[in-house]
Amino acid sequence: MAVAHQHKLPELVSQLTNASNRMHTARNIPDVMRTAVAAAMQLVHAEAASAGLYIDGQFAFSEYRNYEAWTPLQCRYGVETGWVNDLIRHQKPFILTTTDTKTCFAMQHAPALAETKQTLVAPVIGKENDVLACLLLFNKQQGLFDEQDMAIVLQLASMMSVAIDNCIELSESRRLEEDLEKSVATYRTLVEQIPAITYIATLDRSRILFISPQVEKILGFCQEDFLSNQQAWAQQIHPDDRARVLAEVSLSIQENMPFYSEYRICAKDGREVWVSDAAATVRDHDQDIYLQGVVHDISERKQSEAQLIQMAHFDQLTGLANRSLFHDRLDQTMAQARRHKLKFAVLFLDLDGFKSVNDNLGHQAGDLLLAETARRLKSNVREVDTVARMGGDEFTIILNDVHCYDDIRQVSEKIIAAVSAPYRHIGPELSVTLSMGVALYPEDCQQRDGLITAADNAMYRAKNSGKNQCCFHRADTESLDASCAERTD
Repeated sequence: MAVAHQHKLPELVSQLTNASNRMHTARNIPDVMRTAVAAAMQLVHAEAASAGLYIDGQFAFSEYRNYEAWTPLQCRYGVETGWVNDLIRHQKPFILTTTDTKTCFAMQHAPALAETKQTLVAPVIGKENDVLACLLLFNKQQGLFDEQDMAIVLQLASMMSVAIDNCIELSESRRLEEDLEKSVATYRTLVEQIPAITYIATLDRSRILFISPQVEKILGFCQEDFLSNQQAWAQQIHPDDRARVLAEVSLSIQENMPFYSEYRICAKDGREVWVSDAAATVRDHDQDIYLQGVVHDISERKQSEAQLIQMAHFDQLTGLANRSLFHDRLDQTMAQARRHKLKFAVLFLDLDGFKSVNDNLGHQAGDLLLAETARRLKSNVREVDTVARMGGDEFTIILNDVHCYDDIRQVSEKIIAAVSAPYRHIGPELSVTLSMGVALYPEDCQQRDGLITAADNAMYRAKNSGKNQCCFHRADTESLDASCAERTD
């Protein structure tokens, strides 16, 4: 297994997100490539790395990085080189080893890289499905890179692609701004060729002087919608983002700084479109004359980031919270209960008969059983309660703001009855039931791990007592029930 697999998923998500943010704030393509190389080395624990920009049919390399420093590297490789031809043709990552007939760098160009035993090669593909650049990761030992490393680097390369495209588009935008100082007509001809919304506004943003026709393709509004109603843009900012964005606009005006923000725009058809909005002051003979802005649709990037967060916090099979998110929710619930002197319960659940379903009907039937169990659990608790899958056929539930054991008994009986009801894809010869253990905060424990252990132990007592039942960590629950009855009277 590769060293990179030692990353925990939340850590991997964090590193990819941080790398994406740094690349998207980079001012030029070399900065984007440097950021990507450093991030790739950290993600897959490579000993060295380099990035080449695809220019005029060749990959141009200017430097490479090892754990110590950046080293100059002046060389170009075209399709006559085996690995370049494979990369351009297939546009997929692959791994080179010393057993391959093709090599990456000759001894005279980079002696340190020529000695490597394994090279991970990944393409950077642009929006038009063209190759923009490539990433190369090196190790002096064979067998350190594998398929998962390629998947991680490919994810980084897709973020790198968006950042390079943004740099290209921003560079084009700056060129157009210079042309605008000479001729507005020339500007309008050029600006309509880029896949982004561009606009010109007064220095105080009180009036939009020009907005490109791409606004109709991206947001569904025509140019006149914004030119005739000077409040239209602010009105279409998502209500949850509006106050923040307008405050950022005010700050950029007060500090006379370039404006940059990411926010949601409500399109004409009701869609929420994530955009990045960057604007700068255009000067003529040392005098500020207007603002030039570019708005890019970044919905795909935001969706990718959301998917990474989803993978980090939720179980992919059932859609329930995973172990990590359950622990976070339990910490929050415990802090709130401690502050407001509330009670809550932790339920630890285990399916009885799950192994028989897997053994007799196969893992697909077992997966269907787990997914249906998750649905039944969610439908028998409140929205404020948390249902999580801890792994295998083990589940946990946080019941918030409970007052006595009778409350918990009623919920547990509903859950056991629901889970033990017949499943359409499982025949009557296989019985599926539920064993449950319950621990109450603060009576049973006031620490997270201790509370989970208490509920787990109670669940095993339920299993050993005949299954298909609920056991409390405290066998004697009369005192709490009595106090509950007194408050009711």
